[in-house]
Amino acid sequence: MAPSRPYLGRRCDFINDREGIAPGEPEYAQVHILHCIDSSQHWGQTDAMTIHVLGFPTTLGLPRHAVRHAPEALRATGLLDFLGQLDSRVIDHGDMALPPGLRSDPVPVRIAKVVEAARRQQQHWQRVARPGDLLLTIGGDHSTSLGTIMALAALGYDFDVVWVDAHGDFNTVETSPSGNPHGMVLALATGLLPDAMDGVIRPDRLRLWGIRDLDPGERRLLSEARVEVVSPAEVRARRAELLAGLRPNVFVSFDIDSVDPAEAPGTMTPVPGGFTGDEAVSLVADIVRGRNLLALDVVEFHPDRDEGDATGRLAHAVIRAALEAWRGQSPIRSGSPCASRSDADSRPSACASPTRRLYSP
Repeated sequence: MAPSRPYLGRRCDFINDREGIAPGEPEYAQVHILHCIDSSQHWGQTDAMTIHVLGFPTTLGLPRHAVRHAPEALRATGLLDFLGQLDSRVIDHGDMALPPGLRSDPVPVRIAKVVEAARRQQQHWQRVARPGDLLLTIGGDHSTSLGTIMALAALGYDFDVVWVDAHGDFNTVETSPSGNPHGMVLALATGLLPDAMDGVIRPDRLRLWGIRDLDPGERRLLSEARVEVVSPAEVRARRAELLAGLRPNVFVSFDIDSVDPAEAPGTMTPVPGGFTGDEAVSLVADIVRGRNLLALDVVEFHPDRDEGDATGRLAHAVIRAALEAWRGQSPIRSGSPCASRSDADSRPSACASPTRRLYSP
């Protein structure tokens, strides 16, 4: 499906990373998509901060083929047209080619491939990002966000990770019932799987909001690490307090399954009792207001499971809300990556739940 805005003048190749995959193996990690290898094209003001867009169609963390089509599907919702209207320079880097994987790979091998893909993403962001730029990554399963965390840490930022999700993604090989690495991302990032990689962020920098489905061993690990874990009901009750507790620099990783499946059916791991669509959209906007949004990931959108494009429209609305809130904060974005502000400056006023719909389900 062609994107709604033409990729003007860019030189693009078709990348196929099927090498090494045996005949008959499921093609869940195949990459055969338009990958733009010249990222110099942009539109908007060239003297403004830059929004970088990267598709990360990984299925290495969850062996399901359809999720790799999410970046293409979200671009087709008019995402690039919306970005082009912002008072910012926009660069769409296309979709990243990823290492191949096999459904039959042992769990340690699958984890190693997730880390390899994350390092590719980290290196890409280190090459292109400047202080004040916004990194927008469209997954892919939730292992997408490991590379974002690694990149921000490597760039020297002191930041909180706001993980909006139904799940904790804090499993290890020993605690995971499924063995799927997309449920181990934060354990990897904090160093709980040292054979795979060193930790890059401290557990006290993690804010897990919307959580309502934890495995027993995962729950124990989160408790031992004293990670902030908050259910949707608690977010509703403590919204102002939670927002006020965030650090000035934030990375928001938004998993589609944080929203109740009645409104967001297009995901693989739905859990009842999630946020409404409006709650999710307004929450993301409130997180960004008064803070320096370093990066936004939108992950775990499975277009083939969507109904009437409801989930695609929701994902678009989340991105739109975050970037509209980000757009008005250039004084915050200027300065060094580790710059901080006073508590008073970094804490927005309490925001009530919206009284109007923020998107059309």
